[in-house]
Amino acid sequence: MKVVPRHKFVLSSIRSSLIMGLVLVSFGTSGLTVGQAIAADESCSLKSPKPDGVPIQVAAKLEVGGQLKLAAGASTTSLSDDNKIQSVPMSVVAQFAYDEQRLDDGSSQTHRLAIRRYDDAQAVIKIASKITKPQLRDNRKLIAAVANEHTAFLSAPAGPLTRDELELIDVPANTLILDELLPQAEVEVGHRWKPSDDVLARFLCLDAVGHTEVECVLAGVKDGVAEITFEGPLGGAIDGVATDIELKGKLLYDMEHQLPKTLLLAIKEQRGIGHVGTGLDVVAKMKLTVAPQPDSKLLTPDVVQAAKLPDSDVAPPLEYIADDKSFRFVYDRRWHLTRDDPDLAVMRLIDRGDLLAQCNIAATTIDTQKPLELAEFQTDVQQALGKMFTKFLRAKESSTSSGLRILQSSAEGTAEDLPIQWRYYLVNNEHGRALNIIFTMETPLADQFHDQDLPILESVEFTDSKPATSQAAKPDKQSVSR
Repeated sequence: MKVVPRHKFVLSSIRSSLIMGLVLVSFGTSGLTVGQAIAADESCSLKSPKPDGVPIQVAAKLEVGGQLKLAAGASTTSLSDDNKIQSVPMSVVAQFAYDEQRLDDGSSQTHRLAIRRYDDAQAVIKIASKITKPQLRDNRKLIAAVANEHTAFLSAPAGPLTRDELELIDVPANTLILDELLPQAEVEVGHRWKPSDDVLARFLCLDAVGHTEVECVLAGVKDGVAEITFEGPLGGAIDGVATDIELKGKLLYDMEHQLPKTLLLAIKEQRGIGHVGTGLDVVAKMKLTVAPQPDSKLLTPDVVQAAKLPDSDVAPPLEYIADDKSFRFVYDRRWHLTRDDPDLAVMRLIDRGDLLAQCNIAATTIDTQKPLELAEFQTDVQQALGKMFTKFLRAKESSTSSGLRILQSSAEGTAEDLPIQWRYYLVNNEHGRALNIIFTMETPLADQFHDQDLPILESVEFTDSKPATSQAAKPDKQSVSR
């Protein structure tokens, strides 16, 4: 594993915290800073409005600076007392612009649905001296946003997003749920309230909030605009790692249009190294503006009507596309990519904060004139495992619904004094294109893992139909390492 991670690891680390700075400064031409005095009326109604079907136009800018924390000499998911922590400087400048329209009728407080069309979504990420610029594919700029009382997610009606695409746009202050910061009552200037744990978790893209001292205040009202300030520390969790956040911000709420108008946000986060992400010590600032857009050119009635929207509150899978575009597959969002090199991709499955399994994928080729037999495949597996091998559990040959051939050989053994189960697969097409796919887990977790390997196998697609030119299908020791 490279000591300096690629940008996708940065995006997966920073998305949950907005990335994050604590001292609010003046943003743009509004001239507003936290604490600026605003003349107040007696009271105002700050409740979530019913959707009126009118699109809104949203623009956001995000600036980040700080350090990534890596365990020197270890993978990004392996950390022991002997590992020294290495700091790597990073910065991010990102901007977004999209039109959004609520599609639910507001009758249920536990389900919200909106459609977005991005006009702009880009970032410049610098890690040490390496610069990357992730962006959305043209056919993934139409985005559905779903939220319920516990979770919120984004997906693309045209097909699965890649992890890079998701991390680019899945940032805090989701406009679908921004109004949930309101007290949902008629309140007087000076009124204080605390957002719920669930609201803060969804607002900051965290899995959960364990404790919070964040408090909101109606600071004043002037010309039909309410100023709400909020600040305080909170502790949460993301992908099984605890994180400490200092939150400070201001929301200007347009009471005439019943819309958030401007959000100024600053956050500071410190997070340890986790199973699938780097540690963080970062600061950032964000400005988000919202305005009615009744004549949206991005969300015409035809576009909205034609969009295939999510039919449940379960986030759909993501898509992996090899760098050379030779193959693809889809996978559950609980899988996180921790390595993506030309010769090997590695994913880890995080289930309710725990590391459940690892999946290694390596492209290879087979001899189409003499396809590998199941018995030969088992011999290769046993040789690759070496002294770790104890016994085979099962072996079979099958095929996917698209006609790809699959050889499977599952085995048990020990590694580092732990009981381990390996599930080896060789998936190939008629042209000799093939993938070695290996799932590794501690044996006691095999029942919990169950058959979560099958969706990945079933979705494999070889997008390069040219005949293979070499034969190298045997598993290697690198592929079986935990």
